[in-house]
Amino acid sequence: MNIENSIHELEQHFVERPANYLVEAELAFELKQILNDQLQSAHLTGSHDSGNARGDIPDHSEYADVIISTNNIDRAHCEVSGTNFGLGSSQMKLDLVLFADEVELSLEGGSKKFRVEDLVTAVEFKFIKNAKYLREDSKRYILIADDIDRLAGLPHHVDTYCLVFANFDLARRPDTKEALQSLKSRSDRVEVRHTHPKTEDLLD
Repeated sequence: MNIENSIHELEQHFVERPANYLVEAELAFELKQILNDQLQSAHLTGSHDSGNARGDIPDHSEYADVIISTNNIDRAHCEVSGTNFGLGSSQMKLDLVLFADEVELSLEGGSKKFRVEDLVTAVEFKFIKNAKYLREDSKRYILIADDIDRLAGLPHHVDTYCLVFANFDLARRPDTKEALQSLKSRSDRVEVRHTHPKTEDLLD
């Protein structure tokens, strides 16, 4: 599913009111809201592994049964975890995912886990507040590169985006422009976008 218009809307909001965003999670939750306002819920089926509780308290399975009996969930969610979500790892959280129309939930203890087969889109966010430039040997560059590699490790049916927001244009010098371009070309499967308060094509 193409979510370019929803991403563009978020980027536009950031450019219009950059002081309104304090932490990375606010960006992810806003995109989640934009998407869920546009899309119908997904149909949910579920299972759980809750056995008997220890001690003289009600059976855990009674609570788990209620959770997995939910008929539908929002299509977009943040901080989603599941099996085989990324590069060489059996478990990995994704900043934001868009689910297909049908979703299977596995309740493990109290943790909600999902199948990579049910993902349509995966998005990783980076909000860089203090760095004035992006250099290839910097910690921030490495963190963004790691996100790109994890997204590239997802199955090919999943559309992937790495959204880099920053308080400053990270590519204002030739060497830093090369660093950003290096990230954008790191994987042909992952679209890397950089937004800052003076992003020209988003200014009125």
